Amino acid sequence: MAFSGLVLRILFTITCGVSYLLYGYDQGFMSGVLIADDYLVQMGYPSTFMQGFITSIYELGCLAGCLASFAFSEKFGRKKPLLVGTTLVIVGAVLQAAAYERIQFMLGRVVGGIGTGLNTSIIPIWQVETLPAKTRERFGSFQYLLVCFGASVSYWMNYGLSYAGGQIEWRLAVAAQIVFAFALIAMVPFMPESPRWLMAHNYPSDAIEALLRMHGVTDANDAETQTEIRLINQAIELESMAQSVGWIELFQNKPNTQNLRRVALGWWLMAMVMLSGVCSIGYYISYLFETSVGLSHNLSLLLSGFNGLWYMASALIPPYIIGRVGKRGCLMIGAFGMGICFLTMALGIRSGSYGASIVVVIAFFLYYTFFAIGYLAVPWLYCAEIMPLHLRSKGNAVTTSSNWVWNFATVMMTPSTMSSQGWKGYLIFTVFNFAFIPFIYFFYPETTGRRLEEIEAIFYRTSPIVAGTQWAKKGRFEADGLEHALEVEYTGTEKGGIEGEVVRMENA
Repeated sequence: MAFSGLVLRILFTITCGVSYLLYGYDQGFMSGVLIADDYLVQMGYPSTFMQGFITSIYELGCLAGCLASFAFSEKFGRKKPLLVGTTLVIVGAVLQAAAYERIQFMLGRVVGGIGTGLNTSIIPIWQVETLPAKTRERFGSFQYLLVCFGASVSYWMNYGLSYAGGQIEWRLAVAAQIVFAFALIAMVPFMPESPRWLMAHNYPSDAIEALLRMHGVTDANDAETQTEIRLINQAIELESMAQSVGWIELFQNKPNTQNLRRVALGWWLMAMVMLSGVCSIGYYISYLFETSVGLSHNLSLLLSGFNGLWYMASALIPPYIIGRVGKRGCLMIGAFGMGICFLTMALGIRSGSYGASIVVVIAFFLYYTFFAIGYLAVPWLYCAEIMPLHLRSKGNAVTTSSNWVWNFATVMMTPSTMSSQGWKGYLIFTVFNFAFIPFIYFFYPETTGRRLEEIEAIFYRTSPIVAGTQWAKKGRFEADGLEHALEVEYTGTEKGGIEGEVVRMENA
């Protein structure tokens, strides 16, 4: 059965989201596994440093997967590599669940990480290239709700299995992710391939069919569909004028294209996601409740479960505010709120009183609300949006690699840092979050509501400082004025200024 329109967009969003659900599940189940008695016995009672390494080695696998993703994605499309990545997730889960020694468990985490890295690099591209521009932010941010759902499921599974004890407490928690992986494998074949990839690889009829299905229309002459087809064809035609694209072009900063600027914006934005402290809390929340706040084992697991539900509820906020305040606004609001939460945690843990411990727990919960507003969905969408069509796979692989590099660093350092520094460790993330605000304000242009082809004009001979300019505002460009911007991107030629031709904006 060929779904179309709203139903297809919902199913497509769920399909993309299941991949992130698996990532969220990994964060959640490790928080309980790390404090399971039988796991500690099987792993030889690892030190705090080794706990961090066993947990974070998953991110090294993710890094390898994301760096390999551009080759698979460009050659085989967006769907087939997802099936490969999900198969690796299943293999990794089996290796971990069956492990009786540290080496096998770590190998399973690397293999599963490669699959997750492959999937999470391809999903944002598939999403932004397939969803209509007018619904991309709302549907794109909804799928990240499943990250929270995955974490919540694993937190509650940890809590329930804690009463079983023994090997089942952690082995079943590890193995349960296989169910979601098989669900993803079953859903992907029914989803449309990226119309932009199809058009670029000479499958025009399939591309048009995918667009019609997504827009929910049957008439190929539909105005919105025709506009999108024309823009895609225009970009493909101009791209064909260019020579073969190498990695070096991605790191060039010619005034007409500013590719290096785009990569830098994406790379640092993904670094901000990790330096906000999300994985330090996500992977270790039960551990931190025990060691930093002084709660009991079962109460720590129980509060982790409720925190997962709170996180999931908070994930409902972004779809309704991104369109109103824009991606820049969400990023700055989120950073400010997370900074306040970490400062509250630090001061409360330093106090050590019973009342302060309650405030600290509340700060943990509120942290996830502000993270959901600013950094749950926006960075993944933003990084894929700002990359030019012919460099999107390579560019997204590079920016996503930042996520895994900093993910590894923060997850690796958290147990030993929090153990040795105590409340002062929380101040590290306080400083990072407050530092993000001016950086976003001055350097990150707004992309909310714009077609991918329209975003090209933002990087045509513009200043990297966007504060106070039209590039910091929401708006739409006229489709007819994009030809020059696209031609400059692919051919490096100019035929006059773009300011009056492309930059006319409709205030949103």
